[in-house]
Amino acid sequence: MTKFQDMVYQRPDFEQEIKDAQDLLGKLGGARDEAAFFEALLALDSQGRRLATQNTLCQIRHTIDTRDEFYTKEQNIWDEMGPHLQQVQVQVAKAVLDSPFKEQVAKRYNPHLLEKMAVSLKTFTPEIIEDLVEENKLVSTYEKLLASAQIEFDGKTLNLSGMGPYQESASRDTRKAANAAFWGWLANQQDTLDELYDKLVALRHRIGRKLGHDSFIPVAYARMGRTDWTPQDAQVYRQQILEHVVPLAQKLYREQSRRIGIEDMKNYDYYLNFLSGNPKPQGDEDYLVGHARAMYRELSPETDAFFQVMVNQNLMDLTTKPGKAGGGYMTFLPDYQVPFIFSNFNGTSGDVDVLTHEAGHAFQGWLQRDVELMSIAEYTSEVAEIHSMSMEFFTHPWMEGFFGPDTEKYYHAHVADALQFLPYGASVDEFQEWVYLNPQATPAQRRAQFRQIEKKYMPHIDYDGLAYLENGGRWQRQAHIYFAPFYYLDYTLAQVCALQYFTWSMKDKQAAWQSYLTLCLQSGRLPFKQLVPQAGLKSPFEPGTIAQITPALEQYMDGLDKRKIQ
Repeated sequence: MTKFQDMVYQRPDFEQEIKDAQDLLGKLGGARDEAAFFEALLALDSQGRRLATQNTLCQIRHTIDTRDEFYTKEQNIWDEMGPHLQQVQVQVAKAVLDSPFKEQVAKRYNPHLLEKMAVSLKTFTPEIIEDLVEENKLVSTYEKLLASAQIEFDGKTLNLSGMGPYQESASRDTRKAANAAFWGWLANQQDTLDELYDKLVALRHRIGRKLGHDSFIPVAYARMGRTDWTPQDAQVYRQQILEHVVPLAQKLYREQSRRIGIEDMKNYDYYLNFLSGNPKPQGDEDYLVGHARAMYRELSPETDAFFQVMVNQNLMDLTTKPGKAGGGYMTFLPDYQVPFIFSNFNGTSGDVDVLTHEAGHAFQGWLQRDVELMSIAEYTSEVAEIHSMSMEFFTHPWMEGFFGPDTEKYYHAHVADALQFLPYGASVDEFQEWVYLNPQATPAQRRAQFRQIEKKYMPHIDYDGLAYLENGGRWQRQAHIYFAPFYYLDYTLAQVCALQYFTWSMKDKQAAWQSYLTLCLQSGRLPFKQLVPQAGLKSPFEPGTIAQITPALEQYMDGLDKRKIQ
């Protein structure tokens, strides 16, 4: 039961580690019997766990304080060495796929493991090692740039996360001023952000060509581990969102306009859901974590045991502070068999979302903490986001402890936001597809294309003459576009699954929860299109799925107490 602060970071001797890996690879490829083969495979996995643990400790501590010189230096070294370690993993996959014991691997673990190994081979060749090193460095530069934000506002010096409460203020003047300050800081970084993305796009296009493709897109899909859906599937799915969700989202925006009494809605007005103010948590981090402990204790024995570990071992760093990287994530420390949650609490309802969303990721990781091979528990992002987004809805019955009199407002906003997010998620995916099909485009052309796509999916947005946004700069705030290309449609696919769990749990909570537990335990063992229907859900790719679930969600929102959601 090691606490996070007591976990020891020590930079590996990378030269020796790679030499040891090559020796084990020789034993794996030369194994004369099944026992020798699996002994070598498990030894390689043990080495991989140890290296992943040290890499993750470095990453967490670096993102907690990007100004820390020691961990900044260490992160730079991992950026350099990451592609070399990736090469080892690819060599392991190739050795397994070429082995006479391949079928025993499928029998002992599952056939999907071999599919995942096969797709990993499509992401790497030694010729791109230096490209991958450069890509890592560019992504780290972007992350550090956004973490460096210092915005003078309301007599304070705030980072981007710290601006959140002002952007949601009940005062329109405050919202407008916060909007100008937030996006004004990004506008001042536009040239640097453009230069970083120019380099990333050119680099990734070069990687795609070196791997034998006309564009980077097939490599991006392979990196995401997608074995059972394609860009063509994505296009059909985005069309469903355009036809069935965009009109509903626009209806919800019109209702919001009437609710807060503003006819000429601007982009900064949409942050305010209710005239009486957005739902706010009833306490600080200690209070919220305390209620989360009670919530997870009551939800199930499994969630109780999980969250006790998270609290007792200090496996969460939750509140925003100077120098902290933006956003939130869950990651896993294999040698300690525990997850870690990172976030930026800022006094908004998003703080509670972290304790359900990121905790959903962490809970699933904890459930699979003792798999024999790390690669068994590797799954695609759209599967991962089902774990998190569904947990947000399974915990609805406990929201009163977080929000008190604002609970009904939270319920409405949570469901409405889930639906309104789908068009934005589709727009980010369509934009990235255009970018990598047009790698020679200029920054101005990219911004113009994003604005055009944005108008298609979110025609309600009026940027009130703010040039940076009106010219298509909003996407530069979306970190996934920089660090994980094509990791975004995944959120929307998972959201459609999570909304199904929500409507299911209102009819039969126990059956829905058991399905969710099974899905969590089966994740990584089946690809998305098999996993989802096996759990009793409809695939979002299946025509009509979205149209079938929206009526129940509208009915739910209409049934909330209108007196409490003004």
